[in-house]
Amino acid sequence: MYINEIFQIDDILEEEKRIAREKEIKVINVSHWNTAPTYQEYMLKNIILNHENNIFDYVYSYDFKKMTREQILCKVGVENKKNCMCLLTPSSTISILNIINYLKLNGYHKLCILEPAYFSVEQACIAFGLNYQKKSLEYREWHYSLPSVNEIIEGNFDAIWITSPIYSSGIKYNDSQINTIKKLINRNVLVIADETLSLSGQELCRRIPISRNFFSIYSPHKALFINSIKFSAIVCPLENDDFFEQWIDVLGGGLLSSNVTAILHFLSDNFDYCTQKSTKWFKNTLNVVQEVLKQFPKVYCDTNDIGAYKLIIINSNKKTNINDIACIVDIMHKKYVSYIPGIYHGYNNIHTNCFRINMSTNPNDIQIALYNILSNYL
Repeated sequence: MYINEIFQIDDILEEEKRIAREKEIKVINVSHWNTAPTYQEYMLKNIILNHENNIFDYVYSYDFKKMTREQILCKVGVENKKNCMCLLTPSSTISILNIINYLKLNGYHKLCILEPAYFSVEQACIAFGLNYQKKSLEYREWHYSLPSVNEIIEGNFDAIWITSPIYSSGIKYNDSQINTIKKLINRNVLVIADETLSLSGQELCRRIPISRNFFSIYSPHKALFINSIKFSAIVCPLENDDFFEQWIDVLGGGLLSSNVTAILHFLSDNFDYCTQKSTKWFKNTLNVVQEVLKQFPKVYCDTNDIGAYKLIIINSNKKTNINDIACIVDIMHKKYVSYIPGIYHGYNNIHTNCFRINMSTNPNDIQIALYNILSNYL
């Protein structure tokens, strides 16, 4: 079985490469997951990594001292760390696989995947044979809301997968949404929070205690677009320690040297400094976005929260279909700009026309590309 969405995104990216190759002009994709060279240069001036770790022996999560794992728990904001465990994995994709496996083997019968969500969550459910159903956040008057507690209970869900911040938008959950999450927890629904893209200080476990009904996934470097040196952590109650540490041998294997480097970096003061530097860049990019949007009153982007991605929403009565790959190819040829529609990030039942922007993009490129994309449709 293939994943059609990946084929469709590949079509966009391959056309960008073909145009760049034939016309010797780089196509700016504002939605891509990689960073601009200028951002890389900027961060390389600030990041300090310790590469002095053993490159020969296997290293697993349980090889780290208890104190080190407690330091990680403390840094992501866990208060009841003595009763929690922290499984260290090579990536968030590996963490997702291990949690879906946990749900399947521990008798959970129906998972609600709350969209927008990372595509691999659904694919992992299919691979493991876990019963699931997708539901979408509701969007009214510029605000998102979760399904009601009764809707989840009456839907016979015993687990729900949420993504914080809201996927590809950078929007944090507000007090009302967090209260809904707490009510679900109190009704014995397991809430799994994918917080892979949360910036330091945005973690939900600072406001919701880790418990039998609240697990979380972190990958601190991803929110800074440091994607080749990173790690992920599953945070859950200590009683699950043996289960996860046994199954990680099957569904992930040992940690790589780059993972160990990232763990040590996360626990250093330099990680906090890098977070400040990334946030400064993101704020600068967001200011540029705001200036562009002043020219397009039918376009909305949340500017209250800082995140790795922000979502551009087009509210127009004009017959516009920004999701059509033919339209994207057309704008590539005319303006040498591109994007990935929000339908590929789980927004198809929420917004008709939207796309995300990568906040590590060069601000000058964002300014030009965003203007050209929006003026093409409005």
